[in-house]
Amino acid sequence: MRAKLKTFGIPIAIILLLIGALFFHQLLNVKQQPDPEWSRSIPLGYSTDERPLVFYNQEGLFLASNGKVDQYSFDDSLNPTKEGTLKTSVTRGQPFWTDGDKVIQVKDGQIISSDATGVKAIDDEVTGMGTSANTIYYWKQEVLYSLSPDDLSSKEIYRFTDEVLEAYAGNDGSTVLQVRQDDTHSHLYYMDEGLQVVKNPFAIVNTATNQHINGLSFTNENNQLTLLYNEEMRAQGTLSYKILKLETSIDDLGTSILKPAKIEFTNEQSGFKLESPRSVQFGDIDGNPSILFTSESHQVGGQNTISLYIAPFSDSNQLMAKPVSTSKHFTYSPIQLSDKSIAWLDYGGDYYELFGASQDKQAIAKSTTWSKRSVKEALNNSVLMLFSSLVTILVSFYWILPSLFVLILLYMFKPNMFEKEEINWVEYASIILFILMPLTFISKAMGDYFYFAAPGYLTFSGSEYVLLVIISILSALLWKVGRDPDWGTFGGVFYFMGIYILLYVTSIGPYIFNLF
Repeated sequence: MRAKLKTFGIPIAIILLLIGALFFHQLLNVKQQPDPEWSRSIPLGYSTDERPLVFYNQEGLFLASNGKVDQYSFDDSLNPTKEGTLKTSVTRGQPFWTDGDKVIQVKDGQIISSDATGVKAIDDEVTGMGTSANTIYYWKQEVLYSLSPDDLSSKEIYRFTDEVLEAYAGNDGSTVLQVRQDDTHSHLYYMDEGLQVVKNPFAIVNTATNQHINGLSFTNENNQLTLLYNEEMRAQGTLSYKILKLETSIDDLGTSILKPAKIEFTNEQSGFKLESPRSVQFGDIDGNPSILFTSESHQVGGQNTISLYIAPFSDSNQLMAKPVSTSKHFTYSPIQLSDKSIAWLDYGGDYYELFGASQDKQAIAKSTTWSKRSVKEALNNSVLMLFSSLVTILVSFYWILPSLFVLILLYMFKPNMFEKEEINWVEYASIILFILMPLTFISKAMGDYFYFAAPGYLTFSGSEYVLLVIISILSALLWKVGRDPDWGTFGGVFYFMGIYILLYVTSIGPYIFNLF
């Protein structure tokens, strides 16, 4: 019993300690802010199994799903200050406008207003609607109208040459209009806050099934129009996204067709390029012009996660972005609540949940305390990382081959050497040869992801070789203590290899391959 404890008990105890260190590191990570200026993701008490439509104005955040409209208002700490529910069904996939009392929407070809007194039809044969905090536009094919939310009066604004498809309204009333050109393209027109439409288009965007515009945001500061839009592409069943920029003086709109420039983002923390950015929105964070968008997560355990990022707005097409969200699924519909707080929807496959993040100190403190949810997240991350380290076991198979080849050759041609009971030079030589093999792999193993994900005690200068030396020495000590004399040369060599590989995959292995 004592011999088995030395042989297996001590190595297992050390491996369990390493797994415990991995879990503790993940416990620390789930308290870590995505960026020093931002809180972790805070659940805001709303969830639904149907993707909600989102509308935001000075009255609050409105989420329409399952035959009702839920209203929320939050302070900078993301504590709720107002909640309410309107028992009004909103047409799925169609924008709406509300002030908390009445709801204006398009339903069955009519634009209608619903409140406690009933439903009022405003106009017929309506084909679309666009809203912002204070403005409502709707259209009948190629004819654009404005609607006053106060007295529900409407007036014709402009007649285009073809069907209006979308109206992207800014809070000041200025609007970018998407008008059909042909089956695969649309024109973009500009209308100022005085409802004056520039008669000539300033850009052409794709609207084909396999490549089309999917959302747009713009700003018109200092007589300069800057427009960002999402483009969704499908090729061989795979979806990809990109963000394109159009920029020109307001005075030059309509004089020529602008050519879009692709915007590329880099994760400021990891140094990696962010692939397939989407859901772009202009924002003003703490008084600084910013861009909100979503893209792939670079966090541990972020398999298939689409996270929220913020990039400072500039004239460059190469921007550095900071992660803001720590939620673990797909981020939709980012909304700026204030100059210090943001909200978004997180979709995990079964339901949508409302999250937020804030720069407020109280919100940061609230979000960085351990909870049942965060401990579960740390445990889940640890299991995922141990699973990824199984790939290291597969890779380490080739480390065994040279030693195994030497042992087989010697056993075939000099079998007498294996009949000695004591440890012979063949066993030592095979172990030394095995120890040298990871040196051929370590420089590739400890790449950018390792230094991004691993704890500080594994990422010091020269750590790749120091760690191998430590693992080799510890494996040698355990081998010396636990090796059974009855095993022979083969058994002794493979006992050492087994200990070494297990120590390697539980200490370094979880941080080598980013499978998630």
